[in-house]
Amino acid sequence: MMEIPRTFYIYCRNEYAELEGPKPVNGSDLEYINDPMLALATEFADRKITITGKFKSVVAIDSLCIGNTNAISYELHLGPHCISGSIEGIITVYNFDATVFTDSFSLELNGLDPLFLGHLFFGQRTCLPRFAPEAEGGIMLTSEGSRSFGGQAFGIRRITLENFSVNFPRLSAEEREIIVEYVQSVLNVEPHVIDPYPQARDYFPPRYVTLNTGEISLPRRNENGFYYSGSLSWQEAR
Repeated sequence: MMEIPRTFYIYCRNEYAELEGPKPVNGSDLEYINDPMLALATEFADRKITITGKFKSVVAIDSLCIGNTNAISYELHLGPHCISGSIEGIITVYNFDATVFTDSFSLELNGLDPLFLGHLFFGQRTCLPRFAPEAEGGIMLTSEGSRSFGGQAFGIRRITLENFSVNFPRLSAEEREIIVEYVQSVLNVEPHVIDPYPQARDYFPPRYVTLNTGEISLPRRNENGFYYSGSLSWQEAR
């Protein structure tokens, strides 16, 4: 049986930079990296590229997320700091040991085929409270099916979308405020990365999602002190 997760990271405070890099192939654009549509990737002609970015001012960064790429490895330079690693799944997340203050970056990507890149996050992560161990995942069917008068089945096949939800059984007033601030910052319209269990990514991989709810309820528990409970759910964004 898994231990209760101690960390739940959210990556929604992206520091956007003015980007420079190799010329994308015809029909592509470097700014696609900043687009909220994960599938709208920037395509390049080379198998090794370097993208540089200049921020408007010095920014605080403690996290890197790389999404939707066919690269197999990366190397990041932030001033005197150098970070490298392998690409892992649809979303690759790296958490720095300490906050880095910088006004620019240089990111090198390496692959076996001409590269594409769909999402890049530089910023500070938000740590949500630990959730109950019974996290739930599901699949939303977006296809439309029907039957004719004679009983023949027909319909329109569309992609499926993954859902994910967790319960927070006991929240302090401070933890409740963290959730409220997070919800207010993204609402249910802004796609972002969640990493619900960094210690067990085989079971809970990082996901690119939006909040999947029209209402957030965090009622006070029937006990002494200011403690609350509640739940959050997300839906895959592409």
